[in-house]
Amino acid sequence: MIEEAPNVVTEDGLRGLLADGYLLEVVCKEAGEKRHNSWYGTWVVRAVAEDGRADKMLVTSRSYLKVREFKTLTGLVSFLQEFGFSVLSVPMEDGGRVQHTLPERLQEKAQG
Repeated sequence: MIEEAPNVVTEDGLRGLLADGYLLEVVCKEAGEKRHNSWYGTWVVRAVAEDGRADKMLVTSRSYLKVREFKTLTGLVSFLQEFGFSVLSVPMEDGGRVQHTLPERLQEKAQG
């Protein structure tokens, strides 16, 4: 299956790519809107090489190949926090993109 879909990554693979210096890019697919006291929209996550030449879309599993979508801002923030990102920026308009770099201390810990 890896040969058929080389541009995807699971959560475990994403951790490894981030430790190797990849950037995490949050892409807004559907503009965020506030309903009551929560924000809703559609965001996806990609791993992007620093030189911008390679990217991998986060999927739920390699066997199913469904792109992982985050429908709430709370869900996205929780996911990013679990990966070690402590400062977050989230695009709120369709097509918006923001890249995050894993703090160096976490890269070193993952590699060593």
